[in-house]
Amino acid sequence: MPEQEVKSEPARIRVLVVDDQPLFASGIAMLIDAQDDMECVGTAGDGTEAVALAAASHPEIVLMDLRMPGTNGIDATRSLLATADADGRPRVIVLTTLRRDDIVVQALDAGASAFLTKDARPAQVLSSIRTVHAGDAIPDLAETLELVAQMGGPTSSSRRQAALDALSPREREIFLLVARGLSNAEIAAAAYVSEATVKTHVAAILRKLDLRSRVQAVVFAHRHDLVIA
Repeated sequence: MPEQEVKSEPARIRVLVVDDQPLFASGIAMLIDAQDDMECVGTAGDGTEAVALAAASHPEIVLMDLRMPGTNGIDATRSLLATADADGRPRVIVLTTLRRDDIVVQALDAGASAFLTKDARPAQVLSSIRTVHAGDAIPDLAETLELVAQMGGPTSSSRRQAALDALSPREREIFLLVARGLSNAEIAAAAYVSEATVKTHVAAILRKLDLRSRVQAVVFAHRHDLVIA
């Protein structure tokens, strides 16, 4: 008899939930585990536990509370993004009570990929996880850009030029489109290239500028006064 083909299940998005409120963390974990394309690989109650658990469970997405006793979410985000190599580095979505909060700005500056308020609807939480995991767009773009625009003033013209010198002419073009918050599909249409080419350029840009996320690229562009309306 011919052997039956065994169909492998599609890989699920591995998510780590970090929050010092066990009931909230458990609720988010149950929401994630109820999805066909996600799994919660663990919950942590503070930043130190989160870093240790991430090293053991290798999540792709970390939902990170910002205000926690002990090691806070910002320091934990920095540790997570600094200790892992590019291939094993998780993407961080920070959880906050207030949208317009300096600590959210600090978290984005530390390399977080997006932020969510704790009163977000379940569909918004799941959509943000999928969008950040795909890595080709920024969730809640308008609010994120508005928040980023409130950051510190621009750097000197010499530092702006130095920032661009690290990139090829094509990478500069793609970088400025990323800085406007465009998705990979939108960038591909604007630059007349394929989405695969855009992904390659974006990865090279982040590596050359030592950045951890698309949002951090937007922060970098604002800090260096490189954003084009």
